[in-house]
Amino acid sequence: MFCLKILPSFLSLLGTVALVNPLIAQLSEEVCDNLINFGKFYNNPDASTLQSAKLFLSYQHQIGHIDGTDQTGKEFDDSFEEFRRVWVGLSGKFGNFWKFKVVSQISNDRNEYPGDYRQWGHETFRAANITFDADKFWEIESLDSLEFGYGRRTGRMADEWQRSSTMINCLERSSFSNKLWLYDKEKGNPLAAWVKWTAGKHTFDTALFSGTYDDYIGGWSDSKIFYVSWLGDYSEGSSYELLEYWISYYKQEGSITEDRLAGGNDWALSLVNRMGNGPWALHSTLAWGNNGDQTSPNREGEFGGIVLMPMYWLNQNRLKVVGRYLYQKADCTEGLKLNSRYAPLANIRDQTIDLNSGRGDKHQAFYLGLNYYLCGENLKLVNGLQHDELESSGSTQFRGWTVGSSIRLWF
Repeated sequence: MFCLKILPSFLSLLGTVALVNPLIAQLSEEVCDNLINFGKFYNNPDASTLQSAKLFLSYQHQIGHIDGTDQTGKEFDDSFEEFRRVWVGLSGKFGNFWKFKVVSQISNDRNEYPGDYRQWGHETFRAANITFDADKFWEIESLDSLEFGYGRRTGRMADEWQRSSTMINCLERSSFSNKLWLYDKEKGNPLAAWVKWTAGKHTFDTALFSGTYDDYIGGWSDSKIFYVSWLGDYSEGSSYELLEYWISYYKQEGSITEDRLAGGNDWALSLVNRMGNGPWALHSTLAWGNNGDQTSPNREGEFGGIVLMPMYWLNQNRLKVVGRYLYQKADCTEGLKLNSRYAPLANIRDQTIDLNSGRGDKHQAFYLGLNYYLCGENLKLVNGLQHDELESSGSTQFRGWTVGSSIRLWF
């Protein structure tokens, strides 16, 4: 029933893509090159102080519609239009061995809002860090790269977080990948100190993250997370054009009274595989973890899940079909949280809906999307349809369909 009600909206989105296809296909290579290089306003590699500087913009406008039922069987539907992301920033190189990056979020449509609430201005920093190219400084022959860094950065665990929001394949990341993500209490990237190096096909990343939230750099007065990851690129020499393995792990130390990352998760281990040949690719994430101490014992205990994302180019570098299957399970009745973007927003707009705060112990989701790339990842249309079913102790808390479309631009 849900599918029949929402399918026309999805077909309309696909029809829109087909209609605009002849027009946007005319975007020339020169136009795309100008877009990609638009922010590069300074480059002087021979300078002793500032070698390069580049402006950054990520603009994503999105519409969505949800149709579902809550745990009492009450039907609901709602529609949304939002500035999904508007981020501005500056990055560059200086002093021959140093890099810097600062990115500010200037819209808060990402927050939960009723009606058409919208606010502009600096909200928080998505990134604010400085890195030192130690390999270039010391000329270490056994390493291809060696980087020391300090500042706010992403703590990636799932495959979907290996790709930035500008390079995303689906309309929204899966709720399981978001559960693993090392977010601070304002759903941003935390402060960290790290060392990252590459030798041949192996890349290692070790970091110490701080749970202390601050709009700027912050401090180290709350929880600490010890993070390590290994990425092996075995593409060369294999029968696949793409063949990568990635293992990442973190452990958090901190009490429930402190600022903590990842919603208080005690630990998490993630195994990622990426493989592809020609027009097809398959990305997968298999992970386990523990929710740590929570305000309710029903939200503690261990959890685990898997995400499979097959992709296929219908027209190379232009039109891509994206699928995704998610399954996650927890020991406790509220050990998982539905991070669907629009179900919680619909609940806030209509308080008669009872989704059990989007919490349960079992969640399955199916996604089918169609992306059109006007200028590669720098300008694209992302369209998707998803079905979710969230359960707690065998009782359905939410079942429904979500359809959405987004235009994403960045340079």
